[in-house]
Amino acid sequence: MAYNILDSNPIVFDRRRFPGKKCTGVISRKTFLELGVSRQFIDREFKSIEIKYDRGYTIYVDTDVIRLNRENLEIWLDGEVKTKRPRDAIINGNTVISGNEKYEGIVVDCSGWKGNAKWIKAIEYLTEPINEESIIVYIDSKNVGGFSWIVPLPYGTLVGAISYSDPKAFLPNINKRILDIHGGAIPRVSPVSNIKTLKFGDSTGLIKTFTGGGIFGIASLLYPLVNGIRSGKFNEYHSKYKILAKEIRRQYYITRFLESAWKLLPVLFKLYNDKTLNIFEEFDLHSLLIHRFPH
Repeated sequence: MAYNILDSNPIVFDRRRFPGKKCTGVISRKTFLELGVSRQFIDREFKSIEIKYDRGYTIYVDTDVIRLNRENLEIWLDGEVKTKRPRDAIINGNTVISGNEKYEGIVVDCSGWKGNAKWIKAIEYLTEPINEESIIVYIDSKNVGGFSWIVPLPYGTLVGAISYSDPKAFLPNINKRILDIHGGAIPRVSPVSNIKTLKFGDSTGLIKTFTGGGIFGIASLLYPLVNGIRSGKFNEYHSKYKILAKEIRRQYYITRFLESAWKLLPVLFKLYNDKTLNIFEEFDLHSLLIHRFPH
């Protein structure tokens, strides 16, 4: 966001010592285009996803998604904007207080989610490359509310899992040397209908409930927020937020229902087994299995 308003001389306060967040970064082409960044940050493009259930069922997805190298993108953006890395930075209305310094102006809170949430654990390995064309997603009957994945890239393979228990127990085994490990916790939240202050990123709560994707919300709010900063009018931003919050709340409650009905997943996968779904917009699991019909 700061990169898009460089002519306004924005200041970014970052509590991390170094830029570059590591994440799976699989997003739709539409979301990538909304970000308005260079194709140099695309690691790979995918036209298919395989969703496998542990009892031998597979659903095929025809799609158009890309793997965004978020780490490299954030490192590049950090070099383009004015970034401060203080020990503390406190937001007070239209003021940011950092140490003995006080900064006034339009303040956008990007400090992460601080409300109520169901937290799910995530872990991801970067391993040596494998010869695979599709993204593979695994749904395990024992991993209630979670899933695991394999994302093949030119320089390696992302192997990850999310779970309310220990995600390592559900990592796919591809027998490749591990090059890097990262992970953390992802909030599953039901965002409020209205926000009074300006927020961006995970602080909005616009995090896709099942998959934990936050780039979708970032891309969708980017230009409404930038336009508001330039014009001083934030009607477009708040209107877009309400639409997105409604969708995420719907995802949240459907995900909660899926968790309570997890034992019924074999019926759903049996119904869709060996079928192909066409999904070209941003989606979460409920969109795949409930709102789309196989051909």
